[in-house]
Amino acid sequence: MSDPGPQEPSDPERRPAVTPGPPPMRASDSEREQVAEVVREAVADGRLTIVEGDERLRDVYAAVYRRDLAPVTADLQPVENGTPTAASPASPVRRPAGRLDRPASTTSVAVLSGVTKRGDWTPGHTHRVIAFWGGAELYFRDARLDEAGLSIGAIAIMGGVTIDLRGIPAGVEVTIQAVAIMGGIDVTVDPDTTVVEDGLGFMGAFEDGSGAARRADGPRVRVTGLALMGGVSVNRKPLELEGSDRRALEE
Repeated sequence: MSDPGPQEPSDPERRPAVTPGPPPMRASDSEREQVAEVVREAVADGRLTIVEGDERLRDVYAAVYRRDLAPVTADLQPVENGTPTAASPASPVRRPAGRLDRPASTTSVAVLSGVTKRGDWTPGHTHRVIAFWGGAELYFRDARLDEAGLSIGAIAIMGGVTIDLRGIPAGVEVTIQAVAIMGGIDVTVDPDTTVVEDGLGFMGAFEDGSGAARRADGPRVRVTGLALMGGVSVNRKPLELEGSDRRALEE
């Protein structure tokens, strides 16, 4: 039996080309609702607290790709007939806030009328709100924010502006430049938010009733500006589930 001859060196040009992986798939509304239902069930049976459930629901509705949904329920096992079933395989770590495609500036105007922004909406890096003999309500619980932060310019002239910053992601910094002239601007933050108040009241008041933050690594809100025969107030209030989420807890 003859010995095999020397093997020829491999030719790099003959190696098979590396095929790139498939592009990420975008999540649909129905897929988001399926994941949101798992979170609601986990809150209802005590596996998540109300605050944890609310944070995860915010992540669900902010998810763009399917891969963003998997981390939300990575540590939650679906329950069937009272018995936990196997968890879904291959779940990456929870996604960071990252960077989003946001406009440079956006505006809300309430002149002799009212305006409300809530739910899934995208504020610009600077959002200006003006209330003149009217009322403006801005809720950032489900707003699309990222690590770039947010600057709010709020003017209330014989009107009122409500700014609810509860539920914004940890690490996000928000600056509010408030001017209240014979009007009021009310800011609400959650227990984890650090508040820095640096405003001036002239025949009016800047009131910071928020107290100390529960943790140091949460969101950060800085409030500056002027209250002229008006008021600017900052209050701390726990974030609560609303609507169907609350009803699920009461059942």
